[in-house]
Amino acid sequence: MVFCCASFAAAQSILDARRVEFQPSSDHSVVDGNGIAMVDRYTMDIFLAGAATPYETVDLGKPAPEPDGYIRLDFIALLPVPLTPGVIYEATVSAVGPGGTGTSSRSNTFGLSVACSFSIAPTMQSFPRSGGSGSFTVTTAATCPWTAVSQAPWLSVTAGASGTGSGTVSFGVAPNTAPDSRNGVVLAAGWNFTVVQAGQPPPPPECSYAVSPTSQSVAWNGSTVTFTVSTAGGCAWTAASPASWAVIASGASGNGPGTVTVTVARNSGTSRSTTLTIAQQSVPLTQAGKRRPR
Repeated sequence: MVFCCASFAAAQSILDARRVEFQPSSDHSVVDGNGIAMVDRYTMDIFLAGAATPYETVDLGKPAPEPDGYIRLDFIALLPVPLTPGVIYEATVSAVGPGGTGTSSRSNTFGLSVACSFSIAPTMQSFPRSGGSGSFTVTTAATCPWTAVSQAPWLSVTAGASGTGSGTVSFGVAPNTAPDSRNGVVLAAGWNFTVVQAGQPPPPPECSYAVSPTSQSVAWNGSTVTFTVSTAGGCAWTAASPASWAVIASGASGNGPGTVTVTVARNSGTSRSTTLTIAQQSVPLTQAGKRRPR
């Protein structure tokens, strides 16, 4: 008895065998004087490779031989108990009749392949606009093959484009010169590994500034004065005072439109003046004195 596959060799262990092929007993079609068939049926004993006791027995019935004289049938469909993937088996075929049982020698070994399942880790990675390189792992059984293919022109698989069993996929990410972020996928072992890449930031705005009022006068007894800064969003500015008697109370820095508050102290002497710098603008500030100059 033998098991057949597309590339059968007599001493080869067959993977995913389904068909049993054997020559029928020489008295397959013989009947005795009472009209009783000498061969009633055929059975197939399946053994764990090297074991003496059958793992299970399959009733093959009594199929008719094909034109070349062999009997062939799908024994997997007849199994009372499914075979275990990854286990190696042997088998014998016996002709059973009223006169007893005749058994073949053992077949070549055979088995069922392990069903392949895959996972990847991690499943995504983010990159800056400048690009870079990264990797992820594929986990599966030792006999399971897989491939890794980029699904985006700016992603390239640099190592691990194919493998059998667990392995690592390495990839490169090209720079992103567009303003928008982008997503790409490396398809590996049936899983999507996602790459998210930032886009180029927008250019800084061309900033111009206006301050209102453009100058300010304060009475001798002091006060708080406010200046308004007009500019575009994203335009940064600062405010400073060189005088100790005129202090920037709020708005020492800003981004976009804003206000600057200056606290002016009492002036018990003669009038005085200074120049504030607000958003790159020179803003004169004067204060009357309580005492007139002589």
